[in-house]
Amino acid sequence: MKLRRSPLFATILACGLALLGASCGSAEPTASAPAAVESRPKDAADIARQLIGGKVGALVFVERVRGNAAATKFLQLGSVKELLEGTSFDPMNDIVRAYVTGPSASEKRAIVFAEHTLDAARIDVAVQDMLKKSDSPGVVLEKGPAWRIKVEKKGQSGVVAFIPPRFVVFVPEDLAAGIDRFASTGGLPGPTGSEAAKLYAIDPAVTLRAKGVPPVPPTITAIDADVFLRADGGVNIDATGQSSAEQAPKDAEQLTQSIGQATSIGIGIFRIPVFRPVVFTAAGDHVVTHHELTASEVETLMSIANAFIQ
Repeated sequence: MKLRRSPLFATILACGLALLGASCGSAEPTASAPAAVESRPKDAADIARQLIGGKVGALVFVERVRGNAAATKFLQLGSVKELLEGTSFDPMNDIVRAYVTGPSASEKRAIVFAEHTLDAARIDVAVQDMLKKSDSPGVVLEKGPAWRIKVEKKGQSGVVAFIPPRFVVFVPEDLAAGIDRFASTGGLPGPTGSEAAKLYAIDPAVTLRAKGVPPVPPTITAIDADVFLRADGGVNIDATGQSSAEQAPKDAEQLTQSIGQATSIGIGIFRIPVFRPVVFTAAGDHVVTHHELTASEVETLMSIANAFIQ
């Protein structure tokens, strides 16, 4: 009996939140940022994408997921739990919004930018925690309040920078010089509706190619999705893929079949679905789906994602 890995967009979300938790750390917000910061462009996501060549990413509105049963499960993923144990970071309460982006789903290389609510004293404590948790001795590159430190985890080194008054960014070590580009940002854009997260992938046939992830037709040039958390612990996902009017019906059918194969158990010549079918349909030059995961399906997804992320 072989269980294939998780649905496409839910897998991206799990990986995105795992990266968020791995790199960032008062449910009550601190004092409002100065008006000068509020008037700046909300272009931190654009800066991060340009800096690392990001083609996959997730924008998470953490303030919308607090207290939701589905959201707390994401923080129990093995890599997240291991990285946060022993530190004062609590991403569910200390972060308001966060964005993670990287070149592809198969790479650990990523940039994380977050808006946080820590005051100066808690930032100092968090910095010391991260330095102590570093696999190799952590290094202070610049002292507070605009802390910059170099840390290492599982053989990968990076630089964490706190940007007054309320931003924190994590970048791979070789991109540390690019941190200065965030000095003029006003942070991350707000939601467009009631979504808890926004996901995207450019050239998904290549950038979402990873072990266990359902293949995406090469004629789909981009995918984006909005994720909605329900009060009962379930998750709704609205996803759209850019195709062409001629190719969209074929792409929808192919994507439906590949996700169906990836979310079912093979027993001999039979296949038993683990989740309700994720069905894509053609809409002009797009392929679209609306999919609802129950709380129990989310629980199963988290177990699968835990193995996927290890």
